Amino acid sequence: MKARIPDNKSWAEERMEEIQKLMEHPLYADDKFSFRCKQCGGCCRDRNDILLSPFDICRIAKQLDILPGEVIYNYGYVYVGQMSKIPLVSLKMRADTNECPFLIDGRCKIQSGKPAVCALFPLGRFAANDGENDAKISYILQPVDCGAKDEEHTVREWMRGFNLEESEEFFFIWQDKAIKLSECMKKIIDDLPPRIQEMLINQITHFIYASYDVEKPLQPQLEKNYSNCEQLLTGIENTISEFLKEEVKDE
Repeated sequence: MKARIPDNKSWAEERMEEIQKLMEHPLYADDKFSFRCKQCGGCCRDRNDILLSPFDICRIAKQLDILPGEVIYNYGYVYVGQMSKIPLVSLKMRADTNECPFLIDGRCKIQSGKPAVCALFPLGRFAANDGENDAKISYILQPVDCGAKDEEHTVREWMRGFNLEESEEFFFIWQDKAIKLSECMKKIIDDLPPRIQEMLINQITHFIYASYDVEKPLQPQLEKNYSNCEQLLTGIENTISEFLKEEVKDE
């Protein structure tokens, strides 16, 4: 399915510049911010930027009592990141209203299992080195026009309210795996015929996003699924290398 993520480079650059400025003033677990949701539903409409991690997909699947693959098929679309070259899953808005498919009568149908991006709002989350070569998760307070500023929360309290404590460790691991997967994909994807590219993307999507038992711990499953992807990509890379060697010999 064709992605509706904007591919305008100036838009992407402006968004990145905005995020980088916010990252200069990070928030940590016990830092405070002021916000009260008025349940206007504004953050559930006209959104083409809600990416779903395997953690999000499994949370939604468990909430709806369906398989992770069904979440992707019914509520998401897959596209290849322009820079990362890995498959990404974005939440698909309703075609007629451009609203989140889980927004029912102005309320979230999956409130206790909503994607981390949605649950964290108005916070954003990122991982970066702390200056000593150790990655650390921190947060940013996004500039938003909705809500009120008459309630004070710590980041820790906000996350606990949506059962997101577990998501921090998964987020860190997922970021690491996504970066490594991107490095592998960049080496081979452009050397493959379009049909083989499509088959590879479908297989990677299955491994990384859909192949989970939501009743079991997710992190060991992610490690195993990533290992399967790594073996697949290594095999393809070796095949390409051998093919190129044979071409050189023939010349």
